[in-house]
Amino acid sequence: MDTSSHIIMGLGLAALAQMDPVVADHNTLSQAVILGTVIGSNAPDFDFIYRVKGKGSYFRNHRAISHSLPVLPLWSIAVSGIIYSFFPESSFLHLFLWTLLAVILHVFFDLFNVHGTQILLPFSKKWIAFDSLPLVDPNILLSHLLGFCLLPFFEPGRVFLIIYISIFLYLAVRTLSTVAAKRKLRHHFQHAIRIKLIPRMFLFKWDIIIETKEDFLFGVLSKGSLAIEHSLLKKIDFPELVSDSKSHPSVSDFLSSTHYAYPFVRARKNGYLIYWKDLRFRNNKFFPTLAIIYLSSDYKIKNCFIGTIHSLKQYKQVIRKLKNTTTLIEEPTA
Repeated sequence: MDTSSHIIMGLGLAALAQMDPVVADHNTLSQAVILGTVIGSNAPDFDFIYRVKGKGSYFRNHRAISHSLPVLPLWSIAVSGIIYSFFPESSFLHLFLWTLLAVILHVFFDLFNVHGTQILLPFSKKWIAFDSLPLVDPNILLSHLLGFCLLPFFEPGRVFLIIYISIFLYLAVRTLSTVAAKRKLRHHFQHAIRIKLIPRMFLFKWDIIIETKEDFLFGVLSKGSLAIEHSLLKKIDFPELVSDSKSHPSVSDFLSSTHYAYPFVRARKNGYLIYWKDLRFRNNKFFPTLAIIYLSSDYKIKNCFIGTIHSLKQYKQVIRKLKNTTTLIEEPTA
């Protein structure tokens, strides 16, 4: 989920907290809980601090240790502890518990989109993603907005209890439909190595990646109907250059964030461009999330870009900078 979704969910949890009689009867505690649920709902994403060390560091560490099980109570202790210092007359226990719920739900919902999290760190580096929710789900947002509109007329806790029961039922439907769709695809593509579903905003519709020994198939699955849009042969030009590029720190960071990166090499007049593209994210045949390395004609790495390219104009600017500079180029923040 994106930041705005986590903020809205934090506000929804603050309304739900009014079911707690201790919170409902204590105005100061209610204010503290609002801060606790909103900040706690975003706390695991405070790993954006890794951007200070560069975009590669952020790719490697986002949704990693900050989203792991052992760290969840630590986030709640830190957030509720800071808030409690400003509201010492409130109940720390209730503030801590509602903040903890916000932190847990942040990571829980992140597990159900295409990115997933490394929730099992430090015991396992495996990425877990259930592929059930789009990164921004309008149904979850609209249900919260409906709940906010009803607050002047009904008891907040009961309103959001119904809202969250509905959201979890909705999540269950999405998850079961994803499992059924993947099972159907595996039955049809029995020799597939991997099948990845990328949920769209609408129910029962996914972008798909089907990996075989020979190629990748890209298409759309909608209400049980599959349309293959294009395929990509597994053919790597200049395999030695590709292999060597993996040792570059930025490429290594990029590869640690996805199991669906695939290399492409383009020979240019004065060198080579090596693209590592994340196949999970595409716009027709364009894969915007990637790492690009520029090598001179004598195979020396000059510089690298890592990030997301949003337009053809930006792509041309990135390639131009790669050829004309000797430092890491990162995605613009604007």
